[in-house]
Amino acid sequence: MAVNLQNIVSMSDIEEALQLFYLEGMRYQLNEETSAFLAQIEKTTENVEGWDIVMALRYGRSGGIGNLATDASDLPRPNARKTKQAKWQTKNLAARFMLTDKTIEASKTNVASFARQLETQIRETETDAAQDLSRQVMTDEYGLLAKIDEDDSSKTTWEVDSVQFLVEGMQVDIYAGSADSIRDSAECVEIVAVEENEHDDDEAPTITLAESKDLEDGDEIFVYGNRESELFGVSSIFDNDEDIYGLDRSTYPWLKAQIYDIADNGSNQDLSQTDLQKAIDGSAKRTGAEIDFIMCSFGVKRSYQALLTSDRRYHNTMELEGGWQVLDYNGIPLVADKYMHPNKMFLLDLSDWAMYQMSDWKWLDMDGSMFSRVADKAAFEATLIKYCDIGCEKPRGQVMIEGIKEY
Repeated sequence: MAVNLQNIVSMSDIEEALQLFYLEGMRYQLNEETSAFLAQIEKTTENVEGWDIVMALRYGRSGGIGNLATDASDLPRPNARKTKQAKWQTKNLAARFMLTDKTIEASKTNVASFARQLETQIRETETDAAQDLSRQVMTDEYGLLAKIDEDDSSKTTWEVDSVQFLVEGMQVDIYAGSADSIRDSAECVEIVAVEENEHDDDEAPTITLAESKDLEDGDEIFVYGNRESELFGVSSIFDNDEDIYGLDRSTYPWLKAQIYDIADNGSNQDLSQTDLQKAIDGSAKRTGAEIDFIMCSFGVKRSYQALLTSDRRYHNTMELEGGWQVLDYNGIPLVADKYMHPNKMFLLDLSDWAMYQMSDWKWLDMDGSMFSRVADKAAFEATLIKYCDIGCEKPRGQVMIEGIKEY
């Protein structure tokens, strides 16, 4: 993505470079290289009305189909398939970066140095935005990252149930359990260290906060400002106890995805060819869906590779849109994603999925300028923004296998 920026000498030159040289590259990175799943699904403005997504969910069978007892019998009574309208607001995704006035001023005498700094700022913003978007694609609207896993007095280092979604430098809100209140003013607190301890069974994963807090076991951690406002990621489809797109799944059971639990008395089991085929057949049998995409964690991917080895089969690979190299299960791509929850596998019909968006990623520049002053600082900031969400037209056609032993 490197470009020649030697002619940048003013703020208008910087804006022109961001618009002409960087925007398309950043769009490609965020749309195609963030997530193998996101790269495969359609990005569309259809079904977007104002800032709302309006999606028609079709279910049931058509009437008017049947046999006549005699050639003089009445024709079958027509009855159209049922439709339930789902309507919800697009989510607001943003990525910001800042340039100090001193850095901009230095560009007048050292353009090459400034160009390198601008490249670095944009590359880091792009990378971090892609990581957060990739996580949201795999999780759910609630946005839970982890839970505090101990009770103690005020301190900075805390045990957590998982650090899969946590990283140094992340700014988080910590809520009092599942309540709506933030614990001990733990709003926009920075995580300064993350310890996974995955090779030590006696040590729980931990995080260290930038300042001491009084927390309790079960307190919930979210990206700053994101609680209950993230994308309807893939995991949302498989949480059958929660509403989806504003609709109650207990009222509309056809909105429930199919779930196969292969655990035996709570103990995770090795994946088998029969498990996979049963899930695929179940989707086709109940909905007519065609499973054409499989996602899992890295541990489950290794479980699948162990299955192939035990069956003396080769690990065939295939290349997807966006350049993703993945495993092949009978012609179906099998993708490992670092943000996939452990011990699970998602089997999807991609034709049912889309990223509904008001527009593609764009710079926030409706006031005529891409840059705005940062309050109380000698600096300017630019913001890349997108209004969108992920939708699935046929949740029942999607399948999850859980209880898989990881390798």
